[in-house]
Amino acid sequence: MSQPESTPEAEEATEQSTFLQGIEFLTGEDPNLGSFLLVTGIVTCVFIALFQFTLPSPVSHLLTAGVIIITVVTAGFAALLDSLGYFDSSTGSTAKSTAEPTTAGERWVPAGPVSTSLPPLLNFDKELAELEAHFDGTLPDEFDSFLADYRRLKTNPGSRKSIASDLRAHLNPIGVFLEEGTREYELYERMGDELFRYIGDTEGHLTITDSALRDASGQSQPVKEMAGDLVTFDFTVSNEGEPADVQTALEFYDGDELVSSRTVSVGMLEPGATETVSANVYVPESADRVTANARTASN
Repeated sequence: MSQPESTPEAEEATEQSTFLQGIEFLTGEDPNLGSFLLVTGIVTCVFIALFQFTLPSPVSHLLTAGVIIITVVTAGFAALLDSLGYFDSSTGSTAKSTAEPTTAGERWVPAGPVSTSLPPLLNFDKELAELEAHFDGTLPDEFDSFLADYRRLKTNPGSRKSIASDLRAHLNPIGVFLEEGTREYELYERMGDELFRYIGDTEGHLTITDSALRDASGQSQPVKEMAGDLVTFDFTVSNEGEPADVQTALEFYDGDELVSSRTVSVGMLEPGATETVSANVYVPESADRVTANARTASN
């Protein structure tokens, strides 16, 4: 059966998740940043006291300096792990054994409170409900790993990209026993495609619809009909990913040659939000087409 093609962003996120799982032997399962730093500090103090009170100078000073250097490196390593979201939640293998209890009938709903709702790209509640109905109210065991990470996705907003990569990997066993061409396989493919979009660039979370150039009377006209005029460009931007400060690049072309461009600020868009924007733009005399591309303000 065909599987959605991997992307560089998805592979990178998968490698990151595998790396985080591989260091559990250092931090233990369900790691906590505060506990990790506390243990590091205690061990540092013990070794410094041991060296200072039992060894003569300058050996004690040299060994103490070495311990301090190791402590600084360890703290930097902890900061790196924290930036990757490692201390926000347990890794994929741990999630399977420590997944929180769920409500009866909807195994994808966490028992605890959810502080931040999922963006549209990651909200698979309807798909799972439809699949559960297809399997007579009980999802097969092949869904267990997927459901565990999906619940984890809802309760760990700081680690979503890494968890989404795990979630995509857990789709593979599900697709094996679904028949291509069926409604269930269509749901499976849709979830895979949207996970890849989320793992990829933020620009892939933004879509532009209903774009039009309008003359002074408000009528929509082709680009060539308004060449050399100041017109209104209307467009609608939707955000299916995480909150983002959005701007839109308007570009006028003469064939394949870019002749003019302008950036229009859209502002902060929350997940699932849609914003309609109107901007006054000058249409170059040689322009025969225009494009509009949404992106984050940082790019």
